Amino acid sequence: MTKRSQTTGLPKENPKPAGESTEVENNRPKLKHEYRSRAEREQEIQRWVILGTGVAVAVVVVILAVAFIIDQVITPGQVVATVEGKNITVAEFQRRVRIERVVRNSRLINIVETYRSFGFTDEQIIQQIQSQEPFASWTRELQVPDQMGLAVINQMIEDQLVRNAASERGITVTDADIDKQIEEFFGFVPEDLSAEATAEATGEATAEATQVPTLTPTPYVSPTPSPTPTVTPTPEFTPTASPTPLATIPPTATLTGTEQAQQFQENRNAYFADIRQQTGLGDADIRAYFEIQALRTALRDSITAEVTETGVFVDARHILVETEEEAQDIITALQNGESFADLAKAVSTDTGSGASGGELGWSPVTQYVKEFQDAVRDGEIGAILGPVKSEFGYHIIQVRAREDRELDETQLTNAKDNAFNTWLEDLKTSKQDQIQQSSNWAGFVPTDPPSIFG
Repeated sequence: MTKRSQTTGLPKENPKPAGESTEVENNRPKLKHEYRSRAEREQEIQRWVILGTGVAVAVVVVILAVAFIIDQVITPGQVVATVEGKNITVAEFQRRVRIERVVRNSRLINIVETYRSFGFTDEQIIQQIQSQEPFASWTRELQVPDQMGLAVINQMIEDQLVRNAASERGITVTDADIDKQIEEFFGFVPEDLSAEATAEATGEATAEATQVPTLTPTPYVSPTPSPTPTVTPTPEFTPTASPTPLATIPPTATLTGTEQAQQFQENRNAYFADIRQQTGLGDADIRAYFEIQALRTALRDSITAEVTETGVFVDARHILVETEEEAQDIITALQNGESFADLAKAVSTDTGSGASGGELGWSPVTQYVKEFQDAVRDGEIGAILGPVKSEFGYHIIQVRAREDRELDETQLTNAKDNAFNTWLEDLKTSKQDQIQQSSNWAGFVPTDPPSIFG
């Protein structure tokens, strides 16, 4: 048999290369294991643990860094409003809200402590605060962040309009103007200390040298007071319809001009320290708050320079209701002979004047909101006027008499404030296309410091 005939036709196995350490088990090739010591295995596990921990820490650091950048860089720089090309940022907005919260709280505390000093109960104090403006509004704003935020953002828009208008007129304020604004905030009127020294030397104490100012922040009084409607109560308050009459604050001990100045300094320093502690802001932020108030005052004086010391006074009465339909029904009832006084007592939502038959007494027309003052300034004497719509509702008005009178200092101030506010509202309307308000500002309203009412 030949070699060819001896072949099986099956493929022949390749010979093993030299040096290959392959073992055949169950016809499957298997490489030999690389054996390591226990210490080596534990070292490798430790390396993986360290690597995993490092990766986790790195991820956390990145997340915190991103959150920090968003919170401290991106968010504060976001825009909540733009006025004539000038942006109002989240950081500026939040600083202002926090200062306003401190100011409102401090003024409410001042009012509460004053009432308590006269023996008012907490229920009576709440009743007084809830029935008076601006205290009722301050309380709601402190408890409802959106209301506070809206009030502040609108104020900041006006402030920017004031800055722009003042710049156009070349109006600026100095450090002395800002200091004066702070003094007025505390009700402090600096005395002429040289005159005081002369008076003391001669034994003649002048009335001016012994005049005692209010050394706590004075309550804000609206520049355009109006017939006071019933205020929507917050959940915590349950005001009654007949608030207790306000008490008269007794005189305090007489202080010399030097003592007044010293006490003012102490009150101011303590108040500023309180703002710093509650808000984390600095003195520059606090002075900036008073700087815009001083600038507003300077612009107001310029705008109202022609307001005279005489004004129109009216003796009027009114009935205030919520809807035009109600107002029309009341006008019809009056035309049919119903008593004005009886209707005012029965249905007027201005419970203050309503209890007196709607009587407002003699007042300068500048005391009222624009729509109301326009009606009583020009309306026919004795006629039923209305319905006159204002921010408070619908008024039915009757003017009993009207005449020109001299304005006292407070009335003149109110007249100028009213004229300035009207000018500012007209300016705001004319610039409306240059005012943009962001829709996301509500998400950035701080709720600290907390309200004194919880």
